[in-house]
Amino acid sequence: MPPPDDPTDDASTRFRALLISNQARWTGIARAYASTSDRDDLVQEIALQVWRSLPGYAGAAKIDTWAYRVALNTALAWRRKAATRSAKLKQSNHDVAEVADASSGGATDEGRVTALLDRFLASLNEADRAVMLLHLDGLGPDEAAEVLGVTPGAYRTRLHRVRLRFEQDFSQREDER
Repeated sequence: MPPPDDPTDDASTRFRALLISNQARWTGIARAYASTSDRDDLVQEIALQVWRSLPGYAGAAKIDTWAYRVALNTALAWRRKAATRSAKLKQSNHDVAEVADASSGGATDEGRVTALLDRFLASLNEADRAVMLLHLDGLGPDEAAEVLGVTPGAYRTRLHRVRLRFEQDFSQREDER
């Protein structure tokens, strides 16, 4: 055990608190940005990046907001790296197709909703996917805008456009089933 005045003890305590309070968010981000087989790896990468970045946390934003931004940036970098590996892209598309196929056969209502959400998130570009994730995680416009580095008005506009796209592209398809 480190001595009480050891700065790593404070960092470890802060990191553990971040891990506990943000695990579900990080898992949600990984779900949106990584294939099924890579999700656990992305969550670990997010945790690692938060740990590595913790000494640079300046306190300008709430620590959970800061951690969300680190997680989102890590996921975006992960996605860009995966895009250069065509095999990973094919696997990701295959995973989404499997989820979509599973949702149409005897799945529960919750399973269909989850599959629909997965398909919708997979159809979005990175910026719109981030907006939708922040909304689904219940962040208010001010905090979500801070995570994205945009104004609250820009965030609300993007969210409105994403919602319209969902209504146009996905609500109609589900009504036809």
